[in-house]
Amino acid sequence: MRTIPPEIRVQSIRNGVEINSHPLKIKIDNSDFFKSIGIRPVWSVLQDSAVKGNRAVLDYMAKQAHKKNALLGPNAKTVAEIANTKPGLIWSKIDFIPKEAPHISWEDGYVDINFKKDQRVVDIIPGRIEFRYIPYRVEIYAEKWIKEYPPEQAS
Repeated sequence: MRTIPPEIRVQSIRNGVEINSHPLKIKIDNSDFFKSIGIRPVWSVLQDSAVKGNRAVLDYMAKQAHKKNALLGPNAKTVAEIANTKPGLIWSKIDFIPKEAPHISWEDGYVDINFKKDQRVVDIIPGRIEFRYIPYRVEIYAEKWIKEYPPEQAS
């Protein structure tokens, strides 16, 4: 036979504070700023380049036809004379100060704070008694005594 005492187990689960940060999403719109300093969006530059390429091919074809006609006329010019003709004056303007500033805005940007209480887990194991029965061999002997009853009287 064995006696096992009761047992109590206490376990602490720490939860504490949970902090989730959602950062700011900054939006910067530079389109007006770039336009003011002469930088255009890529799609606009590509579209203008395609138009200029088409115009350059047509101008080249027109110049070639004009040159051919010039050589055929009474005031014929050589190719060197045509190449040496000076173009008209080209005016340019440089402006270093941007007219527009970038537009900066933001959205979101908040913090979630969640507090969770700690948990206690208590396990109680009651006391008990354990015993083990080990069977054994029992032999019973019976002897027969011959006796008279009532006993004999001695005479």
